[in-house]
Amino acid sequence: MSASFSDLEFVQFHPTVMYLGADSTGQQPLISEAVRGEGAFLVDGLPEEGGTRFMQGVHELADLAPRDVVAKAIMRRMLETGKPHMWLDARHLGAKFWERRFPTILGVCRSYGIDPATQLIPVAPACHYVSGGVRTDLHGRSDVPGLYATGEVACSGVHGANRLASNSLLEGLVFSRRIAQVLPDELRPWADPAVDTRTEGLVPGAARAEIQEVMSSRVGVLRNAPGLAEAAEMLDAIGTRSADLVDLNAWETTNLLTVAEALTEAARGREETRGSHWRDDFPDRNDATWAGHFDTVMNDGVAEIAFVAAPATDGVHA
Repeated sequence: MSASFSDLEFVQFHPTVMYLGADSTGQQPLISEAVRGEGAFLVDGLPEEGGTRFMQGVHELADLAPRDVVAKAIMRRMLETGKPHMWLDARHLGAKFWERRFPTILGVCRSYGIDPATQLIPVAPACHYVSGGVRTDLHGRSDVPGLYATGEVACSGVHGANRLASNSLLEGLVFSRRIAQVLPDELRPWADPAVDTRTEGLVPGAARAEIQEVMSSRVGVLRNAPGLAEAAEMLDAIGTRSADLVDLNAWETTNLLTVAEALTEAARGREETRGSHWRDDFPDRNDATWAGHFDTVMNDGVAEIAFVAAPATDGVHA
């Protein structure tokens, strides 16, 4: 039995994550938007290269534009210039200001060899939060008996199509407590696990970087039909490879591929722009057609997608 997933296409991107290089792995340092709030601004090149402020003219608030606007502008400029990142210029704030206002960010930057008081910070958009996930009810129950989910792995509906920052506290506190309240009456005696009928096989752990590149370039901040179709083909091709070594890396990479394929299919299906799902070829929100949820079930590694229209009273996608 497989759990159902919902709203996988709604992925929030933070516009300014410190770029550590193409080979970097793990969580990347986040450069808070508060830095731009204090006067830092984005440029498309180093001073000696004649870098210019590219947010001016993109939005009336320029560098203080909403998160999604800034993320899209950075990505478009990266594609136009062929550069792997842009830069954040906060040198004019001065060392004393940095030490007083942003000591943690200052320390992190310096630990990677960048002093933001004297140097530009390389930044790029990065995945920040997934609003979709395992579909649950308001007590954290999935449609698999005995499987509960809460937090970023779950799709309870409280985030809608775009995540609000403090909602992570709602997930962690409210839903975890609700699960704890119902568990005593719902815990079942141990039983033998169900027979796993899925096709055996893992993809090579070395495919992880390729999956990440496909998702970042074609299913990331900017999406369109040709890019999503190409991503689906490339992910399918990766799925045909077999791992010579069955280890944790192969398992994790296979899981990443599974989620990537499901997310890509959901993004292909939603032909509109809504919340954190942005389609260049469908730039407007379309309530008449797409007010609802894409539910996904993985069947032997294949994502089966179904659109479920939302009731008139469902406001989670506003």
